[in-house]
Amino acid sequence: MALGKTASLILAAVTASTLTLSVSTSQAQAGRPSQSDYFATGGHTVPPAKTAPAQAPSSKYPKNTDPLAGRQGAGALYSDKTPQLDWFETFDEYVWTLLPSEEDKSVLSRPINNELERVQDYIKVCSKIAKNYRTLAINVRKLPVPANSPGLTKYQSLKADFYQDMATIYEDLIRPRKTRTQEELKFQLDEIKERADQLKVNSNNLLTMDMDLRRTFRVHQPKRTDALRRYVENK
Repeated sequence: MALGKTASLILAAVTASTLTLSVSTSQAQAGRPSQSDYFATGGHTVPPAKTAPAQAPSSKYPKNTDPLAGRQGAGALYSDKTPQLDWFETFDEYVWTLLPSEEDKSVLSRPINNELERVQDYIKVCSKIAKNYRTLAINVRKLPVPANSPGLTKYQSLKADFYQDMATIYEDLIRPRKTRTQEELKFQLDEIKERADQLKVNSNNLLTMDMDLRRTFRVHQPKRTDALRRYVENK
């Protein structure tokens, strides 16, 4: 590999590392939630759930019979079975499966140290992440939105667009570039970073929209990463 091309790849990889660090928080908020505590439990046991008022169960969407089902609703561990709950739980599984793993983030955040093997690892991981974001965007866009769900269709469209834009970021990081100077390359990579910063703002706005919709439809937080749920279930 020519020295010039190697240098370009290393610069791109360094930018990938910076980019990953700058948007990692927003990625977590946008889909794979962070590991910060939802509530500070302080090691105390969670008090018994209050008994929910009895309701006639629906034949299509039966009431959740879990022992902790008294905590139905927004911010709760469990929610009553509804079409909107089904939508969010399917969405959450898509996100959990396809967003960058901790191993991916580790590869993208470690120093290059002028090692070609590490540059190649960057390229491989960026390509994988871009492909997964494309798949995630397609899956979210195809997810049927239940009737009587105001705001959910718009959220679905915006979220799919976000994942598609994230895929483009990672694709642009590793695409071949024809630049004559290091300054020209830096200019192109700075443009990518600027777009990534815009997506970080977009991600925060989408997080607010997600939380508002979950409150509206009384849907719990993502099961895989909700700190309170993991504490109660001893995971």
